Amino acid sequence: MEETQNTSYYSLTLKSSEEARLEQVFRSHCSVSNKMTLYDFIILSIEKRVVSNICTLTTISSIFTQAAGDKPNLNKSRFFFAITLLARVLFPEELSPVEQMLTQILVDPMAGSSQTNLPRQDDITKSVFSEKIIRILDNYHHACFQILQVYNTHNIQNRRRTVGIKQIKQKNLGITARNFLRYCRNSNLIPHLLNIETFADCMKATVPPQDREEQLFYDNSLIIKCYETDNNFFELLPLEQIIGEPELRLYHVMLMMSRIALDCIKDVQDLTEKVRVMFADKLKLTEEFDYGPGCNIQYGEENYSDASFSSVEDHDQILANYENKVIISQKGLRDDRDLLEVIKVAPVIPTIDEVAKILDDDRVPNVPPIQQNIPENPPPYALPPKLFPLPIPPDPKADKRLAPQRQNRTGKKEETAADRLKFAPMPGSFLPKLPEVTRSEKFLPLRNTSNLYPDTVKKTLCNPGIQPCLIREIFLPPASPKEINTLIESAIVFQNNCNFSMALVSLDNAKSKWLELEKIETLKAEIDLYFELTRGAIYESCEKDGLALAQYVSTKLISDRLAFNHPDRALVYCGLGSVLHHSEHSDLSLRCYLMAKKIRERTLGGNTIDTATVYNNIGVCFNELGRFQEAYIYFELAEAIFDALLGPHHTRTLTVRQNIERIKRESMLSNPEFQVLWSKQLVDPFPKGKKKGKGKKKGKKSKK
Repeated sequence: MEETQNTSYYSLTLKSSEEARLEQVFRSHCSVSNKMTLYDFIILSIEKRVVSNICTLTTISSIFTQAAGDKPNLNKSRFFFAITLLARVLFPEELSPVEQMLTQILVDPMAGSSQTNLPRQDDITKSVFSEKIIRILDNYHHACFQILQVYNTHNIQNRRRTVGIKQIKQKNLGITARNFLRYCRNSNLIPHLLNIETFADCMKATVPPQDREEQLFYDNSLIIKCYETDNNFFELLPLEQIIGEPELRLYHVMLMMSRIALDCIKDVQDLTEKVRVMFADKLKLTEEFDYGPGCNIQYGEENYSDASFSSVEDHDQILANYENKVIISQKGLRDDRDLLEVIKVAPVIPTIDEVAKILDDDRVPNVPPIQQNIPENPPPYALPPKLFPLPIPPDPKADKRLAPQRQNRTGKKEETAADRLKFAPMPGSFLPKLPEVTRSEKFLPLRNTSNLYPDTVKKTLCNPGIQPCLIREIFLPPASPKEINTLIESAIVFQNNCNFSMALVSLDNAKSKWLELEKIETLKAEIDLYFELTRGAIYESCEKDGLALAQYVSTKLISDRLAFNHPDRALVYCGLGSVLHHSEHSDLSLRCYLMAKKIRERTLGGNTIDTATVYNNIGVCFNELGRFQEAYIYFELAEAIFDALLGPHHTRTLTVRQNIERIKRESMLSNPEFQVLWSKQLVDPFPKGKKKGKGKKKGKKSKK
């Protein structure tokens, strides 16, 4: 009997528009009889990017079986139930997982693109996505994870296993196509079972190109060229990065192996038995922890415990690489306690590629292209030269002011052009010179100002070798109770005194005590943001750039909880920009500061101190990229705002002025200074006439 009246209870949470859209998705992926098979459900999950290293093909098959019950397919109501079960698996910590699932299902991930992420839908793919073969693949998913771990790009580059299975699952990591080719060669699949041309065709059928770069990778046959040139594949040396190289995840590896088995194994007729022979006999993978000859690879140092592979699983191994004892060796300062005793949960240190992906997901502005000045008439000068007409000489008769003056009849010598020039005294003369003082000294009282304005502040000793410096953001503590305010002030004092472990302890005590006073589990987003940003600033102060970068990335989740027009959303990008700048990733740092500029100009305005701080930091990033003209403009804009709002003698104003002088001397932007040897006197073109007498001249009588 058809279940037309049995709508699941999840339909109560759906709006009419969402239910209609979900029904449209169901009808577009089912047969003519409005029934969805297991193959259709898997294709839908791959298209919506639901299948990952955590949600495997086995999970999709189990959800389908549970939703279908005793039937081989899904109708509309059972499809809604399957979507709800899938939401519980993908978003177990969400309060409303169905809403998150609908957002992922109803939004088309390939909108605006002509490419698709679906594998080639032929008979081999339909056979692999059957329930029997998926059960066989489930027995070897541990071995496939081992393949992803051994041939991971980060592990090969670091010459040791730094990425573990847990991190591969959580971050949905995979292996590149060339590293998977290495595994097939080490497992003796190539050339004994198939040739390189068949391997390339199976690769394109499993991981189709999704953009132009990946299409060029397949069109240029780079996988075949790598097979012909890579002779030391058994040593796993680092490979140069190729733009557009596809990445294989867990279900790609399983589908690839199954496709090779069904296509290349000829002596076995049963399809399920072919897949079992492929994994058990050809690859020599077992259901236990024996992963065959393809995974017995040595690169540098071998670790046998998965706890030491990932920074997620064991943070002690990551923190041990830092110099925890000596904080500032140049100043001879030493921390009293080890940071390992203070940091309870170490954040996951992201890679630069992951940070760039986060910035792309947030639609952070890209680095603006270099503006090129195109001449109006470029070579080979096709246009005729533009001639400017000479000015018409004035007519003395038309203007009385230009008429020739009367000749001097007094007998005095007429003034010449040479008399109007006053030459400077020759070197070595005894004529006293006026003292040369700076502009700031003119406004100071007559007293000794050597302590207030030394030579370094006057910029007379500015070293052009020193690069322009950033202006750090100041995180203002929120309004808090008295006892908590004392702990926050203690953390600030400890940080200024380079006692970073005690600063972290005071900060953690302030946060925990605040939670106890309020009797809540989590603080407000603005308060929690301050504590996490201050922790990142402490890491940055003790030169732990990796921990600071991880802290700012994790703090971004708190920043996203703020309102859209909240100005504090820019603080996380300012922290990321500072760490990336000190890590010599100026392009990513510039993108972070451009995002902070966009937020602050929208929320605070362009003529504020916080926005001017971002302008200065953008100028520093442009200077690192060698774009001196743009850096100079941002420095001048920041200096003008600081001078107007803070005054000419404020620390930030003097810092920006020093940055301007440094970039002038470094990039030769300003004109060279020279001594003026002469000066010219200006002649008034409109001299005043002589005053007329009040009375008449004596001796003349008026006519009667």
